[in-house]
Amino acid sequence: MSEYSQKKFVVDDELMAALQELANHLTSVAINEPDYAVLIRYFSFGLNRLKSYRSQFEQGEKSLAITY
Repeated sequence: MSEYSQKKFVVDDELMAALQELANHLTSVAINEPDYAVLIRYFSFGLNRLKSYRSQFEQGEKSLAITY
């Protein structure tokens, strides 16, 4: 597996974890809180977190979690 493919795999795992966390928050808030401003706040938080992961990866700050 090339180095790029390994890094891409790590970012994909982090992306999936962030999306799952966002989905959990949205589900919880949607059930408990009908206020859409809260939903927007959680969605914005999730997008900002994903942007952070992307910029860190592009700058080469992400290290490989699993090596073979």
